[in-house]
Amino acid sequence: MLANVLNVLTKSESSKLRHVTVQTGTKHYMGPIFDPFLSTQLSPPDPPFLEDAPCVPFPNFYYELEDLVASYAPKVSHSIHRCSIIFGASTRSAYNYLLTFSVYAEICKYERAPFRYPGNQYTWEHLCDVTDARVLAEQQAWAATTEGARNERFNCTNGDVFTWKRMWKLLSEVFEVEYVPFDEGDGKFDWVSVMRGKGHVWDRIVEEKGLFGSKMEEIICFAAVNTALNIGFELVSSMNKSKDFGFFGYADTPTSAKYWVMRLRELNIIP
Repeated sequence: MLANVLNVLTKSESSKLRHVTVQTGTKHYMGPIFDPFLSTQLSPPDPPFLEDAPCVPFPNFYYELEDLVASYAPKVSHSIHRCSIIFGASTRSAYNYLLTFSVYAEICKYERAPFRYPGNQYTWEHLCDVTDARVLAEQQAWAATTEGARNERFNCTNGDVFTWKRMWKLLSEVFEVEYVPFDEGDGKFDWVSVMRGKGHVWDRIVEEKGLFGSKMEEIICFAAVNTALNIGFELVSSMNKSKDFGFFGYADTPTSAKYWVMRLRELNIIP
């Protein structure tokens, strides 16, 4: 699809296309973590992830996208932006982690169920990073308008790290649910199965609270979040290259989380 678009735009005599921005993500380094078979064979590089890390030997269309946009040089420049988990506000992104947590928390509150952490001991205790949607947008605009940053690949995160142990406590406060510390002795919590049948509960919440008309299955993805919270390595990317090239955008992740939950409420997506 991208090739079809670029072929049309670059062949037009009147085309003013000068730069293409490609947004990918940390699966560039991790490989197909959502594939039930290939994910068992993955051995990602040691964190923090660096832009010059070699491609992992598994199918990944990110690599093809990068090669494709590079083939249009020098007529059209490009920039690659490898973001982490994105914190933002949208009803059009099922991979929106904050919205998934929000829906989960509201269902727990509605049913008076514990707000349990669905990940493993490793992710609970080890470091992770995320990307504020505003930082990502700023970096993309910067790369497209900064001569020295064109035709380069950049990681994009908030620039800080956290543990889900600390983040879960913050989310519990934001969503006004009881904080439940993770306890491996409680047994594996299969929240994907538990939440699969909760669409009717979300329908009631939407109706009773007068929220934006959304179906739970259309705005969240428990399975995708579940995978990210049950990995066995630290999800951390280096922002050094970005800073070396002159981009210093950052966000405080706890503040970012609170801001985007507030935006979801302002947009009447969650109560």
